[in-house]
Amino acid sequence: MTAQLYLQKAEIQLARGLEEKALESLLAALACQDEDTVSKAQAHCLLGEYWLVHQQYVQAQEQFGWISDHAEQLKQNYDDLLNEEIREAEVLLRIMRRFRLSSEQ
Repeated sequence: MTAQLYLQKAEIQLARGLEEKALESLLAALACQDEDTVSKAQAHCLLGEYWLVHQQYVQAQEQFGWISDHAEQLKQNYDDLLNEEIREAEVLLRIMRRFRLSSEQ
């Protein structure tokens, strides 16, 4: 399967309350060998949300940090397509830093 299909599967699983299965699908999306950067960025964002909700702040920071680290390249290559994910990652990273939930202060 492709990263996009794993991402869609994870979204369906989340909608059905199957969080553990969704986590497996999101991790599989990131492990895909295809070059679907958009789906992988979206998977990083969903994984960050998952880890944040489950108070796994280091893992959440890793996911949001990936998006933040690649934000300029993502904006340049995909115009406005990933603006929501980029903005969300930056806002949640800022909140995590403010409340000292991350390793970065």
